[in-house]
Amino acid sequence: MKTHPILPIAVLTIAMLACNLSNQAPTATPTAIPPTVTATDIPATPTLVPTETPIPGEVVLDFAAQLCNAKWMNGGQKFEACPDPISDISMGYATLIDPATEGISADLPVLLTMPATNGYAALFLRYPALKIESGDRFRATLQCQASASQCDVSFGLDYYDANGKYHSPLAMWDYRTGQPSLVVDFDLSQIAGQNVDLVLALRPNNNTPESDLALWINPQVFRPAK
Repeated sequence: MKTHPILPIAVLTIAMLACNLSNQAPTATPTAIPPTVTATDIPATPTLVPTETPIPGEVVLDFAAQLCNAKWMNGGQKFEACPDPISDISMGYATLIDPATEGISADLPVLLTMPATNGYAALFLRYPALKIESGDRFRATLQCQASASQCDVSFGLDYYDANGKYHSPLAMWDYRTGQPSLVVDFDLSQIAGQNVDLVLALRPNNNTPESDLALWINPQVFRPAK
């Protein structure tokens, strides 16, 4: 999948305002998605990405590599994954970016996510089914784009069970610009033995979702060696 350079917030805002919403996908009814909340913005401060300590094991789900195989949706719409050309980002958008533009090691994939700005104000990426084993871990480093001075979001890990029931959240992490990067190593053993569709969820905690440019650095399900 192609990576895209980081888009300045001003350019993104203009693009969003110029979108033609008449071509949106049909409205869906995901009733299990909780509403967003509001919070006060804080000034921007650059953050650093800590170095991960390698341990023996394997990556069984690479969320960045599988981005275009995910089902994209917001709080009320389903829409095309990885559209090319990019026509409308007001429904929410996700793309891989060059790690170097954020001062991140080149061997770490970086997934940039943007919530919807057309009234739904969220983004959900539903990945293909995976059977979780005891000891599996969700790992990622979470932060906002350095240029996103008013970013205030909740990163969530949700899932659909084998019967199609939505569970939200399995885990959630709040982040504001100016805070240290969040290094996540979350044990998935509570859903071990289940076939689930994991969901990366992004929810704004403010009234300016166009400024919520959130980064998932090397997001993966990691299976330690046994």
